[in-house]
Amino acid sequence: MNDNLLSELDRAFKRCSDCILHPEYMSLIKKLNNIKLSKDHIDYLCDKVVSKKHIWEIRFDHLRILLINPSAMEYDLKAFYFENLKKCRRLAMKIFFIRGYAIYASEEELIPIMEKFQKSLEKNHDYIDYNYILSVAGLPYLVNEYGYDCFAKSLEKAQEEHKQIDPLLRGYVTLNQNLEQVNLLTQEEISRRTYRFLEKCKNTN
Repeated sequence: MNDNLLSELDRAFKRCSDCILHPEYMSLIKKLNNIKLSKDHIDYLCDKVVSKKHIWEIRFDHLRILLINPSAMEYDLKAFYFENLKKCRRLAMKIFFIRGYAIYASEEELIPIMEKFQKSLEKNHDYIDYNYILSVAGLPYLVNEYGYDCFAKSLEKAQEEHKQIDPLLRGYVTLNQNLEQVNLLTQEEISRRTYRFLEKCKNTN
């Protein structure tokens, strides 16, 4: 069954574009959420997570399975998470590589990583990144799960830096506990906010 699933995934993935997952593939990949993952499954997911051919949202769709499926923790992915969190520039992805690394790492190993992450927050005020970082699956999860001071300080820093983002750009989406995106606004409200934000930018310029 598992071998067949991998074959089906390979076949369906060819129908995906660089930026959109085909509905058939999305349906198949959901099956990996709860089954016991084999080494082949892990290798498949890791390969898709680091793919440079696809946008970060597609890579995140594969990373989330490694994080929510308990059987993934049976495999030593410490080096995988560490190497990728060092290379990753997108903070929305980096925080989840950190979440994976935290499964295996000690608090002492995480302190320098979170210090660098806090400095990155000061330079980055992308509202999309903060939707992920401040979601229940991001820094709040790390604080509640591990209680490390370095996570608490990073959450405080993220909340502080988040205030610098225009209010019209805050609170569009978030992630739930399964790392699935949840829309917080209606399409009508999004359109209204977008119009107001563009008008504000026009008047500022």
